[in-house]
Amino acid sequence: MGYESNQEAMLRARRQARAEFNRLKQLEREQNPHIPREHKRGIGLFRIFLVLILLMVMGVGGVAFWGYKQLDVITATVIPAREEPYRIRPGSTLSSVVRDLTGNAYHRYLLSAWVRLHNHEYPVIQKGDYLIDGVKTLPEILTDMAQGNVIKVKLPGMPLIEGMTITMVMRRLAANKDIAKKPELTEILATPDLFMEALLIRNNNDTSLLQAIGGSHPTLEGLLMPAIYEYEPGKTTDLELIAKALIKMANFMRERYIERNQAIDQVVSTPYQVLILASLVERESSLKSERALIAGVFMNRLRKGMRLQTDPAVMYGVSPDFKGPLRLSQLRRDTPYNTYTRRGLPPTPIAMPSPESIEAVLNPAQTDALYFVARGPDPKEGHIFSATLQEHNAAVKQYRKAVSDYKKEHAEDEGQ
Repeated sequence: MGYESNQEAMLRARRQARAEFNRLKQLEREQNPHIPREHKRGIGLFRIFLVLILLMVMGVGGVAFWGYKQLDVITATVIPAREEPYRIRPGSTLSSVVRDLTGNAYHRYLLSAWVRLHNHEYPVIQKGDYLIDGVKTLPEILTDMAQGNVIKVKLPGMPLIEGMTITMVMRRLAANKDIAKKPELTEILATPDLFMEALLIRNNNDTSLLQAIGGSHPTLEGLLMPAIYEYEPGKTTDLELIAKALIKMANFMRERYIERNQAIDQVVSTPYQVLILASLVERESSLKSERALIAGVFMNRLRKGMRLQTDPAVMYGVSPDFKGPLRLSQLRRDTPYNTYTRRGLPPTPIAMPSPESIEAVLNPAQTDALYFVARGPDPKEGHIFSATLQEHNAAVKQYRKAVSDYKKEHAEDEGQ
């Protein structure tokens, strides 16, 4: 207690001494004959004014610093996850979306300031459903909305496979109960040239898509691009899928045909002839690695006026659904597709060519080969390519032996 009393006494004495010092100093200034009275009063007021200004500046600076830090906090905000997709509807603005996403976490004046600072980064908020996963920050979600990165519903797909004929495609479409049927499709298939013109000629009479496939034709064979086409069950029609596949092929040809090796024009002079030859290449080999070489062989034979002698074309002439094997009588029977009896290309493609087969024709391999034959019964073994008939005959002999050995081996397996 004694110690505390002494300390209080010392503090009280110190305050009294400071007050007395200030009083004497003020008295000295007032009695100084060299300082006018009005100046003495002005200096005092000026000091008070400076103190007030300093306090105001410090207060404004503190508020500004606090606001700046809060804006940074808003930028770093991770929006809590939502079970349902967040839907942007027509008429939504950046301000309304930011307020909705952040809830009541920040004052509306702060949010308005943040929107004004970042408005140029998100000039458009696109309508649709967006994923709020609890991981992305506010700017990341707004970027998705500005770019239209909406949630994509996984739709089923209808595969149109390379090598399929138009009749196979139609059967596949008919068998799928989820694809709506258009009665007009039968009529369209009867007059496909009119369908091509109506679909591929644009409103401004732009015919570039139609010309990309060599004009209109009496069949859709070989003019549909193989791909997996998504559809909405019960809504997407078979006619819409056919139209998508035709447009996709036309777009591909318009882009790629101009980059062809122009030396091929001496042999295949139109985009349609490219598709015809590509369909033959497609049916001759399942190995993408040798398609350019097969295209090179066909080019050499056409250039020399030799018959193509390709079995898939003959099979198509017998029937588009023919499975084989070909009999000798069928090889000898003349049809527009019999490349053993007729020179040149068949009148139409014989199947849907893949992009790889089309590329092979547009840029065929440079080769001296004029013949090719399978190495054996397994298509994965590929082909033997020959430049002379003598070499080719030897390769054919090798192929027949491989087939004979294969049959014997399987006959023995079945007998055991």
